[in-house]
Amino acid sequence: MSSLYTATVPSNIAFIKYWGKRADAQQWPANDSLSMTLNQLATKTTVRLHQADDHMLRLGDRIYNRSDKNLGKTFVHLDRLALRFGYSQKLQITSSNSFPMGAGIASSASGLAALTLASLMAWTDSRNWDDLERHGFDRSMLADLARLGSGSACRSLFGGFVQWEAGLDPDAQRYASLFSDEHWALRDTVVLFSSEQKSVGSTEAHELAWSSPLFIPRLSGLPERMNLVKDALAARDMQALGLWLEVEALEMHAVIMTARQPVYYLNEAARQFLADLREARQKGEIHAYFTIDAGPNIHVIHEASEHERLKLWLQRRLAADHLLHDSVGAGPHLDFQSE
Repeated sequence: MSSLYTATVPSNIAFIKYWGKRADAQQWPANDSLSMTLNQLATKTTVRLHQADDHMLRLGDRIYNRSDKNLGKTFVHLDRLALRFGYSQKLQITSSNSFPMGAGIASSASGLAALTLASLMAWTDSRNWDDLERHGFDRSMLADLARLGSGSACRSLFGGFVQWEAGLDPDAQRYASLFSDEHWALRDTVVLFSSEQKSVGSTEAHELAWSSPLFIPRLSGLPERMNLVKDALAARDMQALGLWLEVEALEMHAVIMTARQPVYYLNEAARQFLADLREARQKGEIHAYFTIDAGPNIHVIHEASEHERLKLWLQRRLAADHLLHDSVGAGPHLDFQSE
């Protein structure tokens, strides 16, 4: 009889972006970031102990091994955890996403966070958060470990509105939920302009950030912007928050596009959509604001009271299967099943 250890971890959407690293191996970001943890857009990963020579990973209908370049960092992360804590048992892993991978919806964040949680549950026979903590894995430790697999994974370990502080050195990084999911019922409607893997992955694009002439000026202005965004969240001021969301998103993409090797994530349809959204807001048709991660898809942030009106506006322009509807969420969920 074997046991199944499952972690369901939501993605997150950054309001202040994590972009650029001061130390790549330690995933030490160039700046603090702040995100909203989502609810339905999530990765579900189930792990059982496996009597074999290596780990086995099933993602969707396909089985991957460590030679697969697209999922290679999954095995690297498992090796990192096993070596650090002395685990020798191999794992059988089944994982699925409720949204497209690699398209700028932080699938690596939810994926590596879920992998970290479920694997450590299996290795330590932990059935819940208390069991993990008794084995030395409190929420901050788990965020530290998930971060080594994918930087923004640390934010998905917490619910609500989450700040990741870079600190003065790599070991001084901190994570905190500034406001719970009950503080403000914000919604996120993701508009899909592509569900394909990004042509340039975030890891490579992070490395290019420092070559942009806009990057250092960006870093100098972020502390003030962070405070303004936190003030808007505290006051539940949609207009103040929304204006900074858009500035932040466009600035990050300006850095990406002015790097030594420019990267253009937004296609013509996405750029036109941004213009249409702003025009509709100026006319008073909708009250919603965009943000964009490192990918081609647009996140439209709005209050719950605005959702039906926005949904109708979007459905007049886009097919229903191009829209993903979500809201702020409470964070990961753990489950244990004995077979």
